[in-house]
Amino acid sequence: MPQLNVTVSRVAYPNATAAPEAWYILITDQGACKGNMSWRPQDQEELLLDGEWTTYKGEKEFKFKQATIHIPEDPRAQLHYVCCRTNGLGNAAEQMIWDKVGENWQEIQEGEVTRLKGKIYQNFLLQTESLKGKSAQAKVVAALMDTGATMNMAESAWSTWEEETMGVVTANCYRMADLPNYGFRDIDNKIRQFYGITNEDKRRIRAAVVYTIRRLTDRGDTVIGWSLLYAECVKLLGGYAELVNDCTGELFGEGTLKSFPEFGGVSLAADWVAENTIWNYINDIGDPDA
Repeated sequence: MPQLNVTVSRVAYPNATAAPEAWYILITDQGACKGNMSWRPQDQEELLLDGEWTTYKGEKEFKFKQATIHIPEDPRAQLHYVCCRTNGLGNAAEQMIWDKVGENWQEIQEGEVTRLKGKIYQNFLLQTESLKGKSAQAKVVAALMDTGATMNMAESAWSTWEEETMGVVTANCYRMADLPNYGFRDIDNKIRQFYGITNEDKRRIRAAVVYTIRRLTDRGDTVIGWSLLYAECVKLLGGYAELVNDCTGELFGEGTLKSFPEFGGVSLAADWVAENTIWNYINDIGDPDA
């Protein structure tokens, strides 16, 4: 299957308010490219597209089946990946290796730094060979760990999005809050700073709203009061009440959240469908005691 290396000039479709997982039309330095993606690419972002050239209305275009973000080779991040996987090597040993040989860290010999001996050194060699063989996965995990993600989080992200991982996370790192066993604070405490997400960034506010309603509905209810959601979200963020209100409105507009206006309730879209199905069923059968 042909692979095309492109630089995105702009996203022609869908508009910026659409859900990130969608069918896209990209205008690139190689022409128009169309296909499904799990994230919205940024202008000037470099992508690798797998697909084929076709013709539509007399114009040549590239229809892709898979899109991955181009990951630069980063020896320092790769060393971090290997050291984290080598039992017995910590941050201090990792820094010593880098200070000793730098970008040539794969050539380091046994005993050149403290602890890099015996079984630990043999394990280090095995992990280095694994890095060479696992290519894409190893690079993605290493790159995510460089942002502050733990190894388990990085590998969970890979298991979820595979080759699309870096594109998904780069577009909105709060998508990792949806991974099993992780949440808003795992991203908010450190990782977001790597991507330059400020306290007022709408990606942060929107993620906090969704996280808060999920946390509140974990208790068993699928619908919660808007006043409770609002108060808990402002508390989580430490303020930004007006932004919470604005971003919640956007989430309603996109269909991520649904309302029950008769009693001021809010639910996630999937829960809204379930609640309405039950409500309609009850109305259809009527009250058996009437």
